[in-house]
Amino acid sequence: MSLKPPSNQRLPDFLRSLGKEDLKPGGSYAAGAALERLQLRAGERLLVIGPGAASSAVHIALTRRVDACALIANESERVACDDISLGRRLTASVGGVEALPFDKPCFDSVLVEATLAELPPARQAAALKEIARVLKPQGRVALNELAWRQPPTPEIEARLREIWGAPVHPHVARGWWDLLEGAGFGSVQSDLAVVTYFTRKGMESDEGANAVSVFHAAFENREALKRFTQAHQEFEENRRYYGVIIAAATKAGIAPT
Repeated sequence: MSLKPPSNQRLPDFLRSLGKEDLKPGGSYAAGAALERLQLRAGERLLVIGPGAASSAVHIALTRRVDACALIANESERVACDDISLGRRLTASVGGVEALPFDKPCFDSVLVEATLAELPPARQAAALKEIARVLKPQGRVALNELAWRQPPTPEIEARLREIWGAPVHPHVARGWWDLLEGAGFGSVQSDLAVVTYFTRKGMESDEGANAVSVFHAAFENREALKRFTQAHQEFEENRRYYGVIIAAATKAGIAPT
């Protein structure tokens, strides 16, 4: 007997209830592109913020040979690592993006995914200033966040709130740039990617064999199927509005020698 997903869940939580594992709107492509923007070097210290941060930290520490710290909401999000050598390069700290649990600038880079768009603009600005606080001079930040491809109409904004199941606050690219620069970052660069939640290519790339299970779960009850279909149609029919920004910027200051 299948569980009936609550109709008032945020869209990412609804997709999680169907078994979807990658909950970032831009999927694996945007995550990889944001990581590349950081130009990580072996031995650097990276802070990972976003859904699945602990698992992402393991993957990045393994593939990029950096010391990766995951920001987690609670202890249950910790991920065990059986590799002793890899485990030495992994940490996790409980906290929130608006009050990071670090006393001083201690990171070379910060990766922020599918987090800031959930906050109202004033809190987005505060969060980016907090990220700048824990970055070393000339430290780098990369964003992988929901964005508008073009300024939305009031109707489109209302449709996104309805589909998302909660207030959500994306910006056009210039809006994200302004927030980064307002927090003290410079040398901003960005690209736009597609929302891959419901595209066939995105689902296959992000979920692999698990994609079939996600689709099956969506068809198991009428309410889940209705919401899945409505969201799919909205992102498809209005894809000229919906996107994902992949942005990177550098904190001002003189890098330590």
